[in-house]
Amino acid sequence: MDDPIKPSNADTPSQGPLAGIRVVDSSSYMTGPLAATMLADLGATVVKVEPPGGDGFRAFGHKVAGFSALWSNINRGKRSIVLDLKSATDLATMKALLATADVLVENWRPHVAGSLGLGQEVLEALNPRLVRLSITGFGDSGPLSRTPAYDSLIQGHTGMVHLLSAAGAPDVAPYWVVDKVVATFGSQSILAALYARERSGKGSHVSLPMLDVMAYFNFPDMFQHRTFTEDETPWRPAFNPVVRTSDGYVVVAPVNGGQISRTLKALERPDIKAQMLAIHDHSKMVDCLYAHLNEIMSTKPAAHWLALLEPFDVPIAPVRTLDEHLADAQVEHNRIYRELPSPAGPMRVPRFPARFDRRQLEPAGAPPLVDADGARIRAELAAHDTETESHR
Repeated sequence: MDDPIKPSNADTPSQGPLAGIRVVDSSSYMTGPLAATMLADLGATVVKVEPPGGDGFRAFGHKVAGFSALWSNINRGKRSIVLDLKSATDLATMKALLATADVLVENWRPHVAGSLGLGQEVLEALNPRLVRLSITGFGDSGPLSRTPAYDSLIQGHTGMVHLLSAAGAPDVAPYWVVDKVVATFGSQSILAALYARERSGKGSHVSLPMLDVMAYFNFPDMFQHRTFTEDETPWRPAFNPVVRTSDGYVVVAPVNGGQISRTLKALERPDIKAQMLAIHDHSKMVDCLYAHLNEIMSTKPAAHWLALLEPFDVPIAPVRTLDEHLADAQVEHNRIYRELPSPAGPMRVPRFPARFDRRQLEPAGAPPLVDADGARIRAELAAHDTETESHR
């Protein structure tokens, strides 16, 4: 009998460390789907549950042949089934999926699960070993618990927009850093819950507020001036290591005394170190160094400075475009990207970055069309029910 959660695009069983783990992904937007895709890249098998008409996030982002690249990137390697969870029939199908699953990923608002008939008590009775990840904006309770939460809003709530405005008008990070960080914490939390289940035999409900995630993620450096509770020193933005050259930019990051000395030796400017030593404020010393670097390095092209400083073991890097990054020799050596077939044509995807015993995992597979596997999944669930009845 076919496994109702086995990926239809997998000809052979997954060899990843999560092989055999079955995930139902009922989430939308980026946080939950990306967390589930991370699990898929680690070998888990994932069913994407979409509402009638398909996941609304399919309409977001850059499109090729009508297919969203953004949606594809965060929903690779999944099967798709459309379920109207307000329908009794489809709710029963959802429960049948969850009865044999290891993990449920959802990002409903706190009150939604109960209203659908999928509250925690129901899920525990249905499948005591189920690990449920609930991603919320602000938590299960409290004054903001029912408030919508998106990446940019969480940036505003956690001080990120304020800190990014230090050099000008307030702004958000130019990419969805919050959603991607929350997804990473989500997959990490699921793995911890699965490990705990190995010892206890019981599943668990993991609640992950986006607000809490970004407070934790931002704290080490952004909250240096608020770590010790009696410290009221104003926050100061970190130095900008991007230095102008005559034809573009490089990133130069000498962060200790030895690297600074080697940088100035390569530039034949030992006098700058004397100027820095006369300054007793570390931040102002850094400002002094970079004022000189910008003045000196603006006179010649980036290639000149890379060739000059790299032999001195100075931390320096080019400022590459995305296309230059893709063509980089180290990127090719690391085999970071792989091309897969997809409904929109050949698709570039990154491999999971970790190696396991020096073995690099292959990406989970292409993204599915809407309800591509719905009929087959229903048939497999029916066959599973028949087999279960025959063993009673």
